[in-house]
Amino acid sequence: MKKILVAAALIVTSAMAMAETCHVDMVARNGRSIDKFSSYDYNFEAACRQAIRQCTREQDRRSYDRVVARATCTVTSRRPVPPPYQRKEVCSFNLVNTQNGRIVNTFTAQANDEYKACRKADDKCFDARYTKQNPWKFSCEKVRGGSRPPRPNPTVTRFCTIDRITNGTISGRVVQTYTSSATASTAYEAESRACQKATSDCAMDARYSHRRDTCIRRY
Repeated sequence: MKKILVAAALIVTSAMAMAETCHVDMVARNGRSIDKFSSYDYNFEAACRQAIRQCTREQDRRSYDRVVARATCTVTSRRPVPPPYQRKEVCSFNLVNTQNGRIVNTFTAQANDEYKACRKADDKCFDARYTKQNPWKFSCEKVRGGSRPPRPNPTVTRFCTIDRITNGTISGRVVQTYTSSATASTAYEAESRACQKATSDCAMDARYSHRRDTCIRRY
């Protein structure tokens, strides 16, 4: 029973918090406030009508009192000022296939300012770009809205392994293995850089081995 009463009290409290309040004073002719009345409703006008009704009923009930009977019911609450409407800014980005120019998808976002709207739209496009198998073949292009926020180009990391083999023959013994990695905007460029570094390390050691060592890439 106690839980039910608490829940009911919370419901009433939340309802009152969302309702508009109006206060009315019963004011005598000399300006003195005789009584005060308050009412709640979901709009200000309805709340004031109820509060004024309470005041006039009290006047009728106390009509024997000349001061009360000749008093006026005056609204003392100020009409609430609604918050100013804030127009939402819209920004869109197209996910474009750079090889054929085709628009794959369009991502749109709203925010209180253009920069935030473009940031949200670009984030959506950027995430979709990286779900593709080859993200560097796609780009995010702004359609409308504010300035485009800075966004780094997608990068790819590749590894390359080189074996140093004795006596300069493929059938020779592997004496050391070199593995390097590199990052670039394309897979081909990243792989080439990784292999160049691994091959360079292998060749340097081969020169000091006093043998006819050969550097061969491992696939």
